[in-house]
Amino acid sequence: MKFDPRKSFGYPVLRPESDDYLRSAFQVDIDFNLDKNDPSQFSIAYAFHCGVRELIGFIGHGNASYWIRVTCRSTFFTKMHKVDQSGRISVRGSDLREVIEISGFVIAETSARFQSSKINPEFGTDHFDVVRGQVLAQSIPASYVVEKEIWKHISSIFEYRVPQDQELKDGEFFIELDSDSGLVEIFANDEQCRRFKEFEKSKEGKLLLINTVFFPTVTQMITTIQERRETVMEKRWAKILMAQAAARNIDIEKGEVFICAQRLLDRPLSQLGISFLDKQS
Repeated sequence: MKFDPRKSFGYPVLRPESDDYLRSAFQVDIDFNLDKNDPSQFSIAYAFHCGVRELIGFIGHGNASYWIRVTCRSTFFTKMHKVDQSGRISVRGSDLREVIEISGFVIAETSARFQSSKINPEFGTDHFDVVRGQVLAQSIPASYVVEKEIWKHISSIFEYRVPQDQELKDGEFFIELDSDSGLVEIFANDEQCRRFKEFEKSKEGKLLLINTVFFPTVTQMITTIQERRETVMEKRWAKILMAQAAARNIDIEKGEVFICAQRLLDRPLSQLGISFLDKQS
């Protein structure tokens, strides 16, 4: 339902910029962020504020409910959430892209009579009969821009390359953080790059790759952000790294580099140790 304060529902609806109710407000405070515990999810904290006490009582008696609607035209995603007056809901990151809108509503749950002294006298009455499903209040939609990179895994920013002007022995590699692609280029000889890709196909291989290649690389990435933030923050790898850090509440701009890198990679040495012990048992 598109927000239009000039639209007439044929009965009073509490909306900003509408005079269906006198000296009364309806709004929803929204805090939209990446979920700190799960970077694949977005968290929406909300709190409804209603200036018509009779409507609050109507909701309290179970005749109506608060609803949050999340809409994304780019993904054709729309979902209504029946909620309390305040709280938090989660939405999958894969359902959202580019611009999204979050709106608040009060919707009738039962057929009942609603009465309020704040209904505009132009309606000719201070009460009306409510039918289940009717919109009784509507907020102005709040718009947010979603960056898809936010929920991508850190490994998505690495790209294996074979150098054209330098010979590298097996086990040797170096990285490039200033590539035009915005990715982190990991240079190794052709055979080593092939092994890297094979490592990614198994759990043990991934752990080995994380501890031997990704960890020192992420350490250098964090150091680079700390030393020259302004020159790298437009890089794709920097945006994803910063988003992943924010989701885990890790301050990579001021924190100790090694500790930050370990936490971003979910303490890979511990995981490698557990995997090794499992194989021994």
